[in-house]
Amino acid sequence: MHELLRQGADPELDADTVRVVRAGEVAALRRSASDIAIVALVRSTSAQEAIAARLAGTDVVLPCPDPDRPDPADLAAARTAARALAGRARVERDETRVAAHEFAGNASAVAMAAQLLGPEEPAHRVDQLRRLASRGAELAWRAGRVARSGGSSVEVLDLAAVVRTICRGERSYGQQLDLRVEADAEALVLIDRLRLARALRQLFDNARRAGAQVVTVHVEKQTEPAGSPGWAAVAITDDGQGLPEGWTSDAALAPFTSGWSPPGDGLGLAEVAEFVADHGGIFSVAPDDRTAGVRAVLRFPGVGALRRASGGNHAAPDSTAVDADWTVGSILEGIARRDPVEESLEALVATMEHYLPGSICSILLLEHDTGTLRHGAGARLPGPYREAIDGVRIGPLVGSCGTAAFTHGEVVVPDIAVDERWVDYRDSALPHGLRSCWSTPILDVDRGIVLGTFAVYHADRWVPGPSATELVQRLTHVAAVAIGTAALHGQLVESEARFRSTFETAGLGIALVSPAGEIQQANAALASMAARPVTGESLADLLVDEDAAAVQDALAAALARNDDAGTLPKAEVRVRRSGRMCEEPLWAALSGSLILGPGGEPRHFCIELFDLTERRRVAQARRERAVAEAADRAKSELLALVSHEVRTPLNAVIGFAQVLQSMQLSPEQQREGVEHILGAGRHLLQLINDLLDLTGAETGQLQLTSEPVRAAEVVDEAMQIVAGLAGERSIKLRTQASSAQDLLVLADRHRLRQVLLNLLGNAIKFTPVGGSVEVVLESDGLLVSDTGDGIATEQLASLFTPFHRANGSGAEGSGLGLALSQRLMRAMGGALTLRSTSTAGSTFRLELPLAASAAQHPASRRAVNPAGQPRGRVVYVEDDRSSQVLVQSALARWPAVDLRIASSCSEARKLLAEDSTDLLLLDIELPDGNGWDLLRELANAAGDPVGEASVGRTEDGAQRRPRGAPQAVVVTAGHRVAPVDLNSVPVLDKPLVLDKLLAAVSRCLGLLPRLG
Repeated sequence: MHELLRQGADPELDADTVRVVRAGEVAALRRSASDIAIVALVRSTSAQEAIAARLAGTDVVLPCPDPDRPDPADLAAARTAARALAGRARVERDETRVAAHEFAGNASAVAMAAQLLGPEEPAHRVDQLRRLASRGAELAWRAGRVARSGGSSVEVLDLAAVVRTICRGERSYGQQLDLRVEADAEALVLIDRLRLARALRQLFDNARRAGAQVVTVHVEKQTEPAGSPGWAAVAITDDGQGLPEGWTSDAALAPFTSGWSPPGDGLGLAEVAEFVADHGGIFSVAPDDRTAGVRAVLRFPGVGALRRASGGNHAAPDSTAVDADWTVGSILEGIARRDPVEESLEALVATMEHYLPGSICSILLLEHDTGTLRHGAGARLPGPYREAIDGVRIGPLVGSCGTAAFTHGEVVVPDIAVDERWVDYRDSALPHGLRSCWSTPILDVDRGIVLGTFAVYHADRWVPGPSATELVQRLTHVAAVAIGTAALHGQLVESEARFRSTFETAGLGIALVSPAGEIQQANAALASMAARPVTGESLADLLVDEDAAAVQDALAAALARNDDAGTLPKAEVRVRRSGRMCEEPLWAALSGSLILGPGGEPRHFCIELFDLTERRRVAQARRERAVAEAADRAKSELLALVSHEVRTPLNAVIGFAQVLQSMQLSPEQQREGVEHILGAGRHLLQLINDLLDLTGAETGQLQLTSEPVRAAEVVDEAMQIVAGLAGERSIKLRTQASSAQDLLVLADRHRLRQVLLNLLGNAIKFTPVGGSVEVVLESDGLLVSDTGDGIATEQLASLFTPFHRANGSGAEGSGLGLALSQRLMRAMGGALTLRSTSTAGSTFRLELPLAASAAQHPASRRAVNPAGQPRGRVVYVEDDRSSQVLVQSALARWPAVDLRIASSCSEARKLLAEDSTDLLLLDIELPDGNGWDLLRELANAAGDPVGEASVGRTEDGAQRRPRGAPQAVVVTAGHRVAPVDLNSVPVLDKPLVLDKLLAAVSRCLGLLPRLG
């Protein structure tokens, strides 16, 4: 049958919206899902099954010769019809519910208008409005009847059995009402059991409000005339205060008419009357002469032939099963109300004892930390026996319960007297009439652990049958729910207590902020930070404006994601403080996360603010102390080195001057002395100049003019200057340019030549006679190589230290050349490094920023930022708000960078057209286009061949300049590489590494001349 049902399903439709079941399953399915479409399969020869299925709430009845093998085509048609009927009924109920709600709202508005009329208004007008409001409310109530009664399931039930079960559940609520039930004779009716339960409980609530102590429920059956189904009635009599004075039965049944104290909404009896009428019955309320209270009677028509079809193979529903279902339902309601777990377990034990006559039942709870069983429920278990087994440790031969908890399986012991598992415990059980014991473990299925055991004892040898096994399985599952729920509730209470303690006593400020940004709750620490109560205040009002805007953007981004990963990026913010002494904002580290509700909806943000005042003060003091100490050390070292370096040439000056003054020298000797004095003086002058340059480069005060420079030209100039020195030592000078002959770099021409002269001079001095020195121009830098003896390993660490000279080299110099050259390269935005050294020679590498675009604007000049920080206009094209906030926060450290953000290609075009742009940061996948296409568009508009050098030629062969295509850096996800025609464009992958991003921006903004 199930295979045929699958074949008959339409794969394009939601299979869960239509269920195909047998007639006897309709009622239970309809109770669990009121809106689902149902097809009932019934035997073609059984009209009773068809009628019962229709009454139970099926949408389509499909008669079949064999219900286990329905015709696939018929089944498909039935599915379609059921879906349509269920959808129509659902729409009808929804529209009726909305219409009734609107109608009731209008009636309420009329009633309010009547109340607002002043005393000057005519009384008849006020009374008219009140009557209209009352009548409108009653009509709205009646209009909503379809919605209230829709989706119900009508079954053939034994009214007496169902009433007994409802009353038993009512007693378990502990409502202090003496319910006396007289319901022994079977009385079959067509009824919705859920609505019957609500009706009876409404009547019980009315009796309580009327002060009743005793309520008698009596089920009556009338079969006259003979052979007819007759009537079945439920009569409820209480001993309360009775009906209010002047009330009639009709007034009591009218909606919105309440005479009780305390007052209700006046719908209780009206709902009961509506329920009875929907089932073809009659409901009456009248004073009871015997009790001075009220007698309410619900009369229902009996049933005849349908009795044979109501339960499939049974003549009528099993009252035991019905009672058990309702008892379990009552216990589950108690669990949902968080009743004490002991009450729920005792109710389960009482239910088991009720349906297994002659049994004594108990529940033991397992303590996992000790591995022992403790008494949980079982009031009828003999006290001495209970004390004997309380706290027993579980094991393989520990009675029925200890063994069941140890093995995770049920244990049936028909005779305790002879079972080996009871050797140590039979003397405690047998004297109290406990001869057999059946124990079932209570399992937490999700965690796979034992929570306790459910035991059934008998005074005689006994083995459980199928019905008992099924019942215990159901009750054991409910016991697991009760125990697990109680444990979770306890953990929740403990967790809430811990959170409350942490929230109130934490040293950092904590706030619960609504999705709209309002502070719902704040702890004392946050109020102290703000110097005022902040609950009810906007989070934006707590922070200074620019920080508030960034935090609001972060909140919006987290709400857009709407998941457990909605963690806010950590940021340092400034908190506004109140009072005259708190004019300066307080710095705090902000972090937080989005808390979701049970349905996945945003509940609130948990925001934490850590006061950074002391930390920033300590850090600033440490920085200042470190700077001062470093300055003192540098000053002391520099003074020592300068003193040493200056004394040597001064010694020559003073010494030869004294010789000239005190001795008679020949003209040749005088000339040699003067030359020594002049050489020492020139050395002192060079030393002073180098020291000034070195200090300026270190402090950022060295004035450099950055411009596009052809590297080959500067190399030729330096080679011509050192050619004489190389000739004296027979050193060959070579230049190798290959394809980098037109290498264009951004540098200070004079300082670049100075660096080259230092490197070439050192190479010539340290290269043996007959060696060679070579300068190689590469596509991204310069190499200066020699064929000397290389640099000793122990000297590499101090190679770029001021006044360092190679020991034993015999070479002259101040020892400032390499140190000064390295700092000059840094000041120009480049680098000087030792690439390699060996006995075959050494190679130094110069790296400078390329100036391909700058070459097309030779008249444009811009000094490098003395403070070493980039400046310029940046346009960032990105549609992801989180990425926008990240880049905005990262570039905020450079005040001279003007960042503009666009969310699409069209917005980017507008920003680029407004003003010249130094750098374009962009994503690739944008809402209205592709980033690579935008780059090609900009290059074509500027007249640049995409992916080629920026210097082109006009038709007459003259150089042309671009019309403003900005430098570009791509920031994208997926480790994308640039297309072949754009392979010169740098690509940064997401997630962004801020150091790489800042380095890329620094290279472009700190080194390139402003275009336009």
